[in-house]
Amino acid sequence: MRQHLVLGFVLLAAALAGCGTSGGSATSARGLVVDTASGPVEGLEEDGVFSYRGVPYAAPPLGDLRWKPPVGPAPWTETLAATERSSACPQAAFLGLPVPGVAPSEDCLYINVDTPMEGADLPVMVWIHGGGFTVGEGVQADGGTAGDLIARETGMVVVSMNYRLGQLGFLAHSELTAESSEDASGNYGLMDQTAALVWVQENISAFGGDPDNVTIFGESAGAFSVCSHLASPKSAGLFDKAILQSGSCERPWLEIAAAEAQGDAFAEALACDSADDVLACMRAKPVKDVLAALPQPPNFGFTPSDEPGGSWGPIFDGSFFTEQPRDSFTSGNFNQVPTIVGFTREEARLFVWIGELADPSFEVTEENYVALIAHLLGGNTELAQRAAEEYPLEDYSEPAVALAAVATDTIFRCPGKTEIAKLAAFIPAYLYQFEYPDGRSQLELAVQFGVLEGELPSYGLDAFHGSDIPYVFGYSPILGFDLSDGLKLILNEWGDGTADQRMWLDMLGYFSRFAATGNPNAQGGVEWPAYDEVADPYLALDKTVSLGTNAAEKCDFWEDEDYLVPEPTN
Repeated sequence: MRQHLVLGFVLLAAALAGCGTSGGSATSARGLVVDTASGPVEGLEEDGVFSYRGVPYAAPPLGDLRWKPPVGPAPWTETLAATERSSACPQAAFLGLPVPGVAPSEDCLYINVDTPMEGADLPVMVWIHGGGFTVGEGVQADGGTAGDLIARETGMVVVSMNYRLGQLGFLAHSELTAESSEDASGNYGLMDQTAALVWVQENISAFGGDPDNVTIFGESAGAFSVCSHLASPKSAGLFDKAILQSGSCERPWLEIAAAEAQGDAFAEALACDSADDVLACMRAKPVKDVLAALPQPPNFGFTPSDEPGGSWGPIFDGSFFTEQPRDSFTSGNFNQVPTIVGFTREEARLFVWIGELADPSFEVTEENYVALIAHLLGGNTELAQRAAEEYPLEDYSEPAVALAAVATDTIFRCPGKTEIAKLAAFIPAYLYQFEYPDGRSQLELAVQFGVLEGELPSYGLDAFHGSDIPYVFGYSPILGFDLSDGLKLILNEWGDGTADQRMWLDMLGYFSRFAATGNPNAQGGVEWPAYDEVADPYLALDKTVSLGTNAAEKCDFWEDEDYLVPEPTN
C-alpha cells in the first residue's frame, strides 16, 4: 500500500482527538444507505470509500423558479439511487466543444459526497468548481474532480455541487429586483452554493462528516466564490476554513445598476423587453435561447472580440454582498476563518494560448501589445503604456509570454497578494505558489493527439491556470482507448514513486492538514509560516517543496495603481 494509509490515519486521529464528547470513532461503520433530511440515498462502494452522486440539495430551478433563490427539494420516501453524475447546469460550449458527458439541464442542483466507509465526525472539504461562472460542474465529466482519492488518502469527507451558471445564474434585472423580498437580483449561482453549504450542515453527519469542521475550497471562479462566501453575511457560520486557488475578490463586482442595465439588454435580445410581463416571457424561453442572449465573450473576455456579449458573475447587489468584498477584507467585516490563498506561476499562459486556438485566431504582436494590456485594464491606455515599459518585450521570449506575465500579475498574483495581506491582519492566512512545470493536462493531451485542433504553444504552458487541480484530487489525465468509444481522455492515478505522485502527496498533505486542524504543517516537513506582509513568505510547490519570499516582484509596480476595474466586457 502507498503512504496514504499513514497519512489518512494520522489525519483521522487528529480530527477525532479534537471531537471531545461528540462520540466520533475511527471504527464507526456506516451502511451504504444514508438517510438525508429529504429522504434515503444509496451510493457506491469502492476500495474503502462510499461515493454518492447526484443527491438533490434544492428543487429544480424550472419555470417560475428560474431566476429565483433556491428552495428545498421535494422530499422522497423510496431509496434514491445516487450512483450516476447528475446533469451539468446549462452552459455554453468551451473552445467550440460541447459539454461532455451528461447533457446539461436546468434540473441540475445536485450534490456529490465521497466518504470513508468508517468513521464519524470526520473533517469535511467542500469543492466549488471553476469555469468563469459560465462552464463547469462539481465532478468533471472525466471524473477529475471526484473526491474519492482524497477521502481514501486522508480519511476526510469530500463534497462538491453544481450551481447555476452564466445567464441563468447571474442575471440581474429591475423587475427581478422588484419581485425580490430583499430588493436584489442576480447571484443565483452563489445562492445555490450557500444552499449546498446549508445542506452540508444539515446532512453531512449522516455521511460521517463533522458539520463543525468544514473547509470550502475552489479554483478560479471557485476561488472567487470562496472569497465571496468569506465576505457575505449570508454564508456566516456555514464553514470553518477556506482555500482560494487562483482567484480573489479584490477586483470589484459589477454594481447592481450596471447589472440591471445589462439585464435590460438581455431581455431585448430575448425579444421580451416589450412584453406585457417581461419576466414571464423570459422564463418561458427555451434554455438554448437564454444561452444565446448576450453570451460571455470567447475566452471569458480575456481577449478582445468583435462579438457582443455579457459579463456573468457575482454582482454587488446589496443583499448577498452588503459592501464590496475588498472593503470587507480591509475593515475586518467578513467571516473570519483560517484561509489559504495561492496561484500558479504562469497562470495566464493558458488564456493566451486559448486565444491562439480561437477562430479567428488571436495573436500577440509588438504592434498590439500595449492595446492588449489596455484591454486587460479596462481601457486605461496611459497605464497600459507604463506597464509595457515595466514588462518590456525584450525581457521575454515572445510577445505572448510578455502579455501572459502582465495578465498573471494583474488578474491573479497581485490581487491575491493584496487580499492575503488584508486577511492576515485578522486571521491565520497562508500563501502558496504552484510552480511545477511538468504536469500534464487534458488540453495539452487533447491537442497532442488531435482531439482538439491546434498546436501546443512554442513557449510552453508550464505552471498554467488550473494545472494544480490534478495535484489536489490525485487524478492524472491520459489518453487511452475505450472499447465502446474509441480514443478519449481517461484518468489514472499518479504512478508510484513518480515526481507527480510526490507533488500530489505534498500538496494534498498541506491542504488536508489545514482542513483538519487549521494548521497545514507536519513534523519534519517544510514549515509553512502564516503570512506576514513584511516577511512576505510563500510556500513554493514544485518537485521539491521550499519556502520563498516575494512571490511576484512586479506587484510593487501595481500597488498604487487603479488597475482592479470590473471585468472587461465587449
